[in-house]
Amino acid sequence: MGRPSLILIDTHVWIWFHSAPERMSFATRNRLESEDRVAISSISIYETMVAIEKGRITSGFQPEPLVRRWLKSASFIRFPVTEEIVIQSRILKFQHADPFDRLIAGTAVHENVPLVTADRNLLELNWLETIEAQ
Repeated sequence: MGRPSLILIDTHVWIWFHSAPERMSFATRNRLESEDRVAISSISIYETMVAIEKGRITSGFQPEPLVRRWLKSASFIRFPVTEEIVIQSRILKFQHADPFDRLIAGTAVHENVPLVTADRNLLELNWLETIEAQ
């Protein structure tokens, strides 16, 4: 029997999963529900809290309780941001400088897993295995 499948989801996919699943394609929603294991980078937790604080995510909750609720509601694996991931995020070839994208892509490369994203900047990287989220 092979190793159970594992995918990493980008921050916006994690946000959509909890607040706007209709933004994801039907295939992506099915995949998130059928995968053996789905992971998020711990940097996505930080990025989500920043988005809530800046008003990009509207909710009746403050950032901490909302993120804690989301973390409890789904059994996603969490990948910590390790020193190796930080190094990968700086040496991989990117066309843009977004530190969150770099760390999430570095996580996917380090963990050797595909990244589910709708971010064109990440989808166009030929060295990153991606799955289109929309």
